[in-house]
Amino acid sequence: MLRARVRARPWTVAATTAGVFVVYQTLILVVLVAGLGGAPNYVRRYAAWENARRIVRLTPSAADAVTLIGREPLLEYGRRHPVFGVAVWSYELTWSSLFFFLSFSALVGLYLGIGGLATRWGAVGSLSGAGVAGLFGASVSSLTHCGLGSFGVLLAVAGVSATTLQWLGRLEPVLIPAGYALIVLAIVVRARGFARAWPVAAA
Repeated sequence: MLRARVRARPWTVAATTAGVFVVYQTLILVVLVAGLGGAPNYVRRYAAWENARRIVRLTPSAADAVTLIGREPLLEYGRRHPVFGVAVWSYELTWSSLFFFLSFSALVGLYLGIGGLATRWGAVGSLSGAGVAGLFGASVSSLTHCGLGSFGVLLAVAGVSATTLQWLGRLEPVLIPAGYALIVLAIVVRARGFARAWPVAAA
């Protein structure tokens, strides 16, 4: 039933997915600008394809090559100090973070794009899963500010205390998969709702 629903509304699902991706990136930018003080004043694009080909050519292990490519930056933006020219803060989009953002947007876009009324538990699963995966997953990009890493910066900007940061940092590898699982569960619940409603509508 889910496959049929997607085939019936392919452009809606695609547009919703793109919308989620754009809104997500915009929210990250707004948080960075508001929390770190100052809009970005530079953008840099990297030779991503050339770098990936070079890594594949020079790295004997396929597993190591995949790991290295995942860390390669695609795009960087940030704010340089107007006097000293050094980066006050910078944000890099890597292959691995792009994969996360696209997969996250695809799942949330699928849930929203297939339409229909959400059940109570399906809505809770979607919202909580999107919130957990979105908050912690936003840190998968390379973000630096005064020596802090991505995870610390984003949560510190949100007002989380240092003690809570340390505690949440240990849970990050668990919470992101849990968020994904909640979104998938919400999609399954919604699809089953369509399947149960179909015979009633046909009758």
